[in-house]
Amino acid sequence: MTSLDGQFIVCNTMLRRMLDLPLNGPLTANIENYYADPADRKTAIEQAMKFAEEGKHIDMGVLHLKVRDRDVYVEDYCKIMQNDEGHVIGFVGCMVDVTSEVDSRKHERELQQRVEELTFDIGRILHANTTTLVMVIQSLNSVTQAFISNPFDGYGLPSIEEVDTELTEHASRLAGAIERFTKTGDEDRRSKALPEHKWRTLADQMNALREFKQRIPVLESQPVALRVSAHSIGQISQSIVPGFLPREAVRDLQQAAWHLERLTTLIDVLKTRTAVMQMDYTLQSLREYITTDVRETAKRTTMTVEKLIEQTVSRLASYAQSSRVEIKTYDIVNVKVSVNEREIVRALSNLLHNAIKYTWRRDLARAPWVSIQAKLETNKVHVEFENWGVPISKDELEQELVFKLGYRGKWSTDRGRLGTGIGLTDSRRIAEAHSGGILIESHPTRFHKESHEDYFKQPFLTKVTLFLPITGNP
Repeated sequence: MTSLDGQFIVCNTMLRRMLDLPLNGPLTANIENYYADPADRKTAIEQAMKFAEEGKHIDMGVLHLKVRDRDVYVEDYCKIMQNDEGHVIGFVGCMVDVTSEVDSRKHERELQQRVEELTFDIGRILHANTTTLVMVIQSLNSVTQAFISNPFDGYGLPSIEEVDTELTEHASRLAGAIERFTKTGDEDRRSKALPEHKWRTLADQMNALREFKQRIPVLESQPVALRVSAHSIGQISQSIVPGFLPREAVRDLQQAAWHLERLTTLIDVLKTRTAVMQMDYTLQSLREYITTDVRETAKRTTMTVEKLIEQTVSRLASYAQSSRVEIKTYDIVNVKVSVNEREIVRALSNLLHNAIKYTWRRDLARAPWVSIQAKLETNKVHVEFENWGVPISKDELEQELVFKLGYRGKWSTDRGRLGTGIGLTDSRRIAEAHSGGILIESHPTRFHKESHEDYFKQPFLTKVTLFLPITGNP
């Protein structure tokens, strides 16, 4: 209880402790001295007067107080005290300390502001990185073009079988060239052409070339190891003292080493190009996901499903070509949907990107494939992406782990596949924002008992469906 001029009349122990006042005895303190802004006291009195005229009292007005340079925020509940003549003589009420809640809300606002600033910066950085990746892809295209004779037909990533065939042939050719070279000339002329330790190195390299599959069982490591061998042999051939051995034998050795080094370099360039293209899409998708809330929301437009699928396929055509995966579209129903075009194309692109990335080669006669179908079911259009490749377990689907932000499937990282674990999360969020959703099915193609030792080593047939209501339907 305070007088009209703010002098404390009654003050309980809790308020004394809050304002750091003596816990016992009379008070000489004045509430006016605790206002962070003295003008707030005048405003509070005027408000209390106005409320009194309306028969009300102040309810939950938050006051900013200062207690020994410490900020204190209180909810103020009070009403005016009047004497018998109706004159205002003071105020009675209570104060509730809400400093922690106010500080928390203030911290949240500051944190949100920093997040928004950081989001903008992340988007800008990712944009710069994707621009750099485009430059890298263009440079790798130029490098690939420089290999005039490309046994792998284009920029696409060669299959394991194609790589194995070419490596075997060129390694065998170089080993044969070494063997022929070591038999040229007599012992005296050979010793003058090369020192003994280099002849021993050539003999060791010849054996390594003929046994590279046994010595290097990891397929991904074979091109690198063979390139090192070819380069070493090439260096030795460059150091041969001329005039002691037939030039044809020396040239044969040099060319065989050069061809193997060139082949293994081409394989790495094509692998790197495909990896960079995959990274490029992943960063673009991550950028769009992160900056969703800071971009201006586009209005929904009515579009045909066919047009949306065309945009999606066009967006990933280069990546599919690089991965040597064929995209097949068929039975695209002619219906319209009301969508945020940018968002839906991103959602569909995420699903197509996953299908391409996790596809396996079915047989030597057929290229890996992804099929896209769109059909109408109960006033909703179902866009289905089907591929043959990496398994998804029953538990991952039933527990919806695949939709968890940042989650990557147990078998998704085989063969060095990159990913962020955002694609499915993002696509489902977009679909649900359009009153749709996503369904996933994944079934084994050979062994149907999970207890089988090769159950998860076999290819699975996976179908991911994004469904949306068609125009004119909820």
